[in-house]
Amino acid sequence: MHNNGFYKYDLNSPEDVISWKHLLSHYSLEEIHNRYENFKSLSLQNTVNFSRIESAISSIFEIDLKGKKISPDFKICSTPEKTHPNTPHYFFRIRKLSKAFACKGSINGINFGSIKIDEINSLQDVWERPAEQINHFQRLSKPKESVLYTSLMSSTAILETNIKEKDFFILITYKGKKQFNFSDCRYFVYFNQLTEEENMKRYILFQLLRNEFTRILPSSYKEENQYCSAYHIFNKFFKHDNTISIQYPSTRGLGHNNFAFWDNIQDNLEFVGFRLCRLVEKEGTQSSTQIFADGFWNSELSKFEYYSPHSEKSKSIFEDMYLKVMISK
Repeated sequence: MHNNGFYKYDLNSPEDVISWKHLLSHYSLEEIHNRYENFKSLSLQNTVNFSRIESAISSIFEIDLKGKKISPDFKICSTPEKTHPNTPHYFFRIRKLSKAFACKGSINGINFGSIKIDEINSLQDVWERPAEQINHFQRLSKPKESVLYTSLMSSTAILETNIKEKDFFILITYKGKKQFNFSDCRYFVYFNQLTEEENMKRYILFQLLRNEFTRILPSSYKEENQYCSAYHIFNKFFKHDNTISIQYPSTRGLGHNNFAFWDNIQDNLEFVGFRLCRLVEKEGTQSSTQIFADGFWNSELSKFEYYSPHSEKSKSIFEDMYLKVMISK
């Protein structure tokens, strides 16, 4: 059961109960504080060293149990049976364009058949970046690994991409092909077999780790150093083995959430289409956009075709009731 983002579950086995109780018995508030401050000293306050950061995260809350090193984790696997009624169905991603699109016009407006976007030519251009182009750590991947970062609302995608007024961009829309398992670090899970004090310790650990995972470091940190800690925290504490994606809080907007995919992406998502836009105005988390055209992939011709947002083709897709709600939020 859950209430306002607070989930209550039973642990799967007596062994899990014993393991958690033993682990938590080693953590006083002072011990948690000291371990966390030591981690920050090793990871944030000295010259960046990727190996040292990985080692600091690996051992941050580690204890010895009969010769075996164990740590707490918050690897929740959300399955179709556990998901709430508002399970995400559509996902949004923004790709900022470095320059305006080219097209021919007439007295009646845009000639949609003449639209050309230099950066969007193949179907791969609307999916995740090729792994060979990933040279630095990202929040959910290390160099030479590729992840598709999406948001659950178009407004979140705008916030995450840091689009500025007058920028041109495409708002890419994907649709889930089927139910899939995903990790979820938005919510804390309270275990019924543990005491209130034990769950409070777990809650403190959860908040410390999630805050570090979603931390935005000062601009003095170079881009390649921003996400090393986040990646290793995600991998050790939040990434469940039986999942292909994770839902996590946005770092840009309170109450906004992101969804990222790292495995069998195109087996689980389909490309719906994209809207060619310009950001007209942005104030806080609110923004208004101008839509010029909608792009859809023609698999027979292996190219994108462009239509008026008011065309029957566009209406048949972007006027879907649920999609229309999510794309307007």
